[in-house]
Amino acid sequence: IYYDHEIITIIIDNLMSNALKYTPKGDITLALASNEENGVKYTTISVEDTGHGISQESLNHIFERYYQGQGKYQASGSGIGLALVKSLADLHQATIEVESEVEKGSKFTLKLLTENTYPNAERQVTKEVHKAEDENKQPASVESEDGKPIILVVEDNRDIREYVRSSFEEMYEVLTAADGKEGWDIAQSQIPNIIISDIMMPVMDGIELCRHIKEDMRTSHIPVILLTAKDTLQDKEEGYAAGADSFITKPFSARLLNSRINNILENRRKTAGVITSIPETESEQKNIENERKNLNKLDQEFLDKVTAIIEENLSMEKMDVAFIADKMCMSHSTLYRKIKGVTEMSVNEYVRKIKMKKGMELINEGKYSLAEISDLTGFSSVAYFRQCFKDEYGMAPTEYLKRKQN
Repeated sequence: IYYDHEIITIIIDNLMSNALKYTPKGDITLALASNEENGVKYTTISVEDTGHGISQESLNHIFERYYQGQGKYQASGSGIGLALVKSLADLHQATIEVESEVEKGSKFTLKLLTENTYPNAERQVTKEVHKAEDENKQPASVESEDGKPIILVVEDNRDIREYVRSSFEEMYEVLTAADGKEGWDIAQSQIPNIIISDIMMPVMDGIELCRHIKEDMRTSHIPVILLTAKDTLQDKEEGYAAGADSFITKPFSARLLNSRINNILENRRKTAGVITSIPETESEQKNIENERKNLNKLDQEFLDKVTAIIEENLSMEKMDVAFIADKMCMSHSTLYRKIKGVTEMSVNEYVRKIKMKKGMELINEGKYSLAEISDLTGFSSVAYFRQCFKDEYGMAPTEYLKRKQN
């Protein structure tokens, strides 16, 4: 496993502690296994107990921060441990699943890609651990910090590379490359949030790099700012034809570049917020369709394919990243970063968004009970469907129906 044993130890320690709470006189088994699916190697770590078990209602919320279930054998705690486990699993693009039966016991299973790198985890995991430790002493309103956005600077002039790096390293994780070929290699492996590239470079110039970025589904969503010393109409025509999002003429100030970066990323966030919203009116639907036109063709195709996979397997309760990645013929980490880059959501959040959209459609049809809709959309229980519906729309399904009738 790529990441060091200390993080795995933190995960196991919290899972074991949870098991001990519910297993005062039972057995606890820790298991480590390696397996391979479709040519991809996985490592699984499981903690299984023979204790009192966890109720179905509590299972739906067990990874939520500060959640405390109610029941005959409810143990005391802060509600931090399992939330930390979930956050560490997400940082490693891993899955964490739980199976439990009251009076028989529980089993937690962590599934990681064996041969993978986790740059996001490397930057964020320490913050997550310390934040979780501090939350026992702080109010429940405190939230964990997000990792810095990644900027890739591709520039053959060392002084300019260092100028940009030193100007932005406090706000961003800055990666650098000396030519377009090196930049393309880094872009494929790291999937940065934005790329700043000179046009005239050896090996591969900025126009060709931009073309590679925009013509590959893995990276087509990444904004590209091109730096030019000549500021000629031909440069801009070639750049925009290759898919460039903006141009800056040398020499430039860090303030101007920062303003351009913020504007581009903010516009991307607004677009992501609109295209992933669930329309309730015809005008909202038209707004979403108009915003989708701001996406390039590959990003539109990507969202259409992912959405189709989710809708075709709507009743599947545990539709994880690995399942969708296999259908998309993409690696686990690339799919995760791509969905995050286009929608500003994790894979699980996007899956739930599509399921809630279908749930809304089924409610509007008026042909099904809530229990039937819950089954059709792959929710583990009606109670969980109600909770997700309320989280999405700000009201329970019954309240929504009353408002619609009125």
